[in-house]
Amino acid sequence: MNNPLSAKTIEIIKNSAYLVTSNDILITKRMYQIMFSKYPHFEKQFKNTPEDQYMKLAEAISAYAMNIEKIERLKPALRIIARIHVKRNVLPSQYFKVGGVLLEAMEDVLGDRATLEFIDAWREVYNYVARILIEMESGFYRKKGEVKELL
Repeated sequence: MNNPLSAKTIEIIKNSAYLVTSNDILITKRMYQIMFSKYPHFEKQFKNTPEDQYMKLAEAISAYAMNIEKIERLKPALRIIARIHVKRNVLPSQYFKVGGVLLEAMEDVLGDRATLEFIDAWREVYNYVARILIEMESGFYRKKGEVKELL
């Protein structure tokens, strides 16, 4: 898995890692509020998730920020996430909605610190990780004998 992220994006993410990790729980709590408000049908996929689901997502976001130059290290964790997504029947098309609300939550929580350059860099990282997960999940769906539209 090569890291096709631009050097500029990597630099922005590295420079903003502390900002994101120090606000990760606020960001993810806000993200779920926005997501369930905009997409209430997503709630059923979260019906039996742990109460601290927002903390797990916060940890994942922090891990991406801290390992931006070595995303390969996250592959085992991404594989676990992909398996959970397949269990919950996550569809590839949902990633783009979730990515949008994540960025909106970052803007809400970070205010002026979430510059356009910052948001663009995080969008690039999110889309990169989403593509990895979608690819992993499609392999798991194929093993289950299910076909999910890959966009």
